[in-house]
Amino acid sequence: MPTRQEPQYPSEVETLMALNPVQLTQQLITIFQAMLPSPGVVASQLANAYTAYAKGGQFGASTPFILPTNTAALQGPLLAALLVPAAGNPATFAAAWAAGVAAFWAGVPIVGPQVGTVIPPIGAAALSGVLIPVFSNIASTAPLTAALLAGALHTATLTTSSTVAPPPATVLPIL
Repeated sequence: MPTRQEPQYPSEVETLMALNPVQLTQQLITIFQAMLPSPGVVASQLANAYTAYAKGGQFGASTPFILPTNTAALQGPLLAALLVPAAGNPATFAAAWAAGVAAFWAGVPIVGPQVGTVIPPIGAAALSGVLIPVFSNIASTAPLTAALLAGALHTATLTTSSTVAPPPATVLPIL
């Protein structure tokens, strides 16, 4: 069985992994450990962390062109979940992530050698059920919660695909 060679140059390292769940985990840990001043700041930071992660995605040799409206589409449900009277309800926050991630990817253009549009992640619908136990564990630590959230988001995001051309009507998964 052939062995995998280690990259020789920094540019090769960058091409080995497009979406970076480790970086997302680190950003989430920072957010969870911070004493942020308001739900609006929390929602904004969470949405920005996911946006930074998603910008690393690749569809073949092309990339998603994330707009501020996409970040806002995630931030809105998160903020609403943090502000509702049931704030602190794990199901409310989990459902916000599911709705927000689906809305985030809607209409994202793909740019590069192949152009097209994103097909939102089918895995976003499953996020709610996966995240309820994560958010229900009141004994969890910020690093553990961040790792579980990032893992769930990564799994859901990997179900994102795009229709690009050339060639016509080629469907590519996100990497």
